[in-house]
Amino acid sequence: MRVLILGARAPACLEWARAFNEAGWTVSVGDSLGQPLSRFSRSVHHFVRLPEPRLDPAGWIEALASVIKAERIDVLLPTCEEVFYLAHGLERLRPLCRVLTSDFALLHRLHHKGQFAAMIQGWTLSTPETRLLTDYPSVLALSAETEEWVFKPAYSRFASQTLIQPNVTQLSQVQPSIEAPWVAQRFIHGREFCSFSVLIDGQLRAHSVYQPRYRVGRGSGIYLSPATPEPVRRFLEQFGRETGYTGQVGFDFIEDQAGRFHVLECNPRATSGVHLFDNQRQALVNSLGEASSGMIEPTQEPRMIALAMLLLAAPSRALSAAFWRDYRLARDVIVQQGDVLPLAAQWLSLGEIIYRAASRRCGLLAASTADIEWNGQALGEPPQ
Repeated sequence: MRVLILGARAPACLEWARAFNEAGWTVSVGDSLGQPLSRFSRSVHHFVRLPEPRLDPAGWIEALASVIKAERIDVLLPTCEEVFYLAHGLERLRPLCRVLTSDFALLHRLHHKGQFAAMIQGWTLSTPETRLLTDYPSVLALSAETEEWVFKPAYSRFASQTLIQPNVTQLSQVQPSIEAPWVAQRFIHGREFCSFSVLIDGQLRAHSVYQPRYRVGRGSGIYLSPATPEPVRRFLEQFGRETGYTGQVGFDFIEDQAGRFHVLECNPRATSGVHLFDNQRQALVNSLGEASSGMIEPTQEPRMIALAMLLLAAPSRALSAAFWRDYRLARDVIVQQGDVLPLAAQWLSLGEIIYRAASRRCGLLAASTADIEWNGQALGEPPQ
């Protein structure tokens, strides 16, 4: 069997590549970056350089169709925001292989933070009060109580541009429009949790929850401390029943001081929680099967991106015994079982992203997803 995993720049892709390789599959990975992390893993048999989906969605789908035919791909698995472009071209690719994503309309509702909040009202867990902002007067209406709100673009990732309890000067940065809406979400103080799940036709097949003990800024977690909150699992089971979702999905939650859980937002793609299944990779691959294989549980031992911990978290915590204790307890998700080239590949990938940031005059975080992210723009007629 042959799999093509997209988003080769992502550690999640590396995890899936190792899982499919251990399960005996022939593994190809694809990306529009030339030196992505997963390309250099010994678990990967073939790397495919793809065009940038954001620049030419239809051309990207046709390039995928050509690769699927040439490599005789059986399963196509996205891991990053290319999933939106993939879903847009689903009817073109579905006859060629099994494509593990839901339809575009559902992904859009999940990705748009305002639509998602409206979608889950009345569920077992719901979002804090959320208001859609499409013009500056709607922002000004909240200016007298900014300490009660969190502001973020309706289409965003990694907490980029998020303003938590902003002052009036910071709030002036928020300039929403119908084409680029924002949301204001009632601020809740508490403990943050993140989830990662695999669902097939609405059935929960794999499910993990973790606390991102150390982060890159306010964004991605680089240290995953596993947790088992039952309300989160019940929410995922309801999510599956209500949507019939197929694919990978992550949610962010907050537990308030009274112990109640609230859903903050949805990421309809792979998230870091996939690494919590690195001790049962064949079972993780089996969870994608069309027939039910039950639900697999994650490890309860922490995982981390060791290099990011040393470069980004350690400098401000060099004298913290608790930090070094956490570091010793966790397993690195990049270098495992003699697969060491991805360690060096992190520097190659970073160099390529730095070049993109400089040439496109944007920040590193923006450059890391600029070619694959989808922010609500029209994609044209779906390829047939």
